[in-house]
Amino acid sequence: MLKPLHLFYCTSLLGLTTISGFLLLLYHCAPVLYYLCTGILLGSVGYCVVLYLAPKSRVSGNGKAVFITGCDSGFGFGLAKRLDSLGFTVFAGCLLADSGGEGSKELRAECSSRLSTVQIDVTDDGQVQAAVQLVKDRLPTGSKGLYALVNNAGVLQPGDIEWVSIAAYRRVMEVNTFGTVRVTKAFLPLIRRAKGRVVNISSVGGLHAAPMAGAYSMTKAAVEFFSDALRYEMHKWGVKVVIVQPGSFARATDIVLPAVFNNFVEVRHLRNNMEEVVREDYGMEYFDLKMEQLRMYVHGNGAARDPTAVIDAMADAVTLTTPSHSYLVGSSFEDYVTWMWLGYFPTRWTGSTLLAEKEGDPKPAMLQKTY
Repeated sequence: MLKPLHLFYCTSLLGLTTISGFLLLLYHCAPVLYYLCTGILLGSVGYCVVLYLAPKSRVSGNGKAVFITGCDSGFGFGLAKRLDSLGFTVFAGCLLADSGGEGSKELRAECSSRLSTVQIDVTDDGQVQAAVQLVKDRLPTGSKGLYALVNNAGVLQPGDIEWVSIAAYRRVMEVNTFGTVRVTKAFLPLIRRAKGRVVNISSVGGLHAAPMAGAYSMTKAAVEFFSDALRYEMHKWGVKVVIVQPGSFARATDIVLPAVFNNFVEVRHLRNNMEEVVREDYGMEYFDLKMEQLRMYVHGNGAARDPTAVIDAMADAVTLTTPSHSYLVGSSFEDYVTWMWLGYFPTRWTGSTLLAEKEGDPKPAMLQKTY
């Protein structure tokens, strides 16, 4: 099966060949049009290059406050340290701030006095309101409100759609989607007064769903549309809304810790809660194979370890005077191409089906023995 990267190379080659042939035809048949088209093409490329290389204006962190959720580890942890080094007053929301979490301890030890760790469970209305009150009480002197909110907290729930329990669907939706909505609504009055910005960490999974990630992709797709609607509605208030869409960076975060993967994800919420008919139809051999593939992806070579590219994009979303509406951050060139193209080709062409199918039979070969 073709990979999206192979399709990209083939299409690029075809496009370049077509453009070259068209320009060659114009050169011989209509020289004026040839020079006009060539000038437009080169001018467009030059404009894009200049736009990309031109220095970008950034705001000063002095006197500006930022609240970040999910700072126990991963992207949130790295962004909190980055913004603290840039002079921002940082409120680092941590799930384990009051429970002696290592992330919150490290932030307090390594960062300046401008950074405060804040206990927050984004699924708990009481903790969210308490966090809002704490921020109000500790805003920098002269500040009108909160300059930026970064909704970063999230959890992963892998598994085929039939394998995941309704309770697990609710859990991941409560954190990733309703948690983002809950925290945003609570902080919006402070953000409006400062004419600040909201930065929502979505995922490429919110653009194109992948096998074994249906529940997670649902939540991130909801975040995408929530962010788009919020951007339109907040424009009249001078508030910017930005989406950051990380690609394959599972190893760069603790969204799937080994202990969580082995206990919560695989055993309790998949194997033990799977309906009997589903367990019989799929078979444990197939289940074990998919779990091993997922484990190798998360803890092997399937995802990037270095979160710097994502943290850079998050920092740009917070600090640039005119940030982009969204930042797609791939872990590699192939990662970019895969997620840009995945949804536009037949399943067989993209290699999305990990198990080969028998010719003429719609069911994966491994599953035939169960029928």
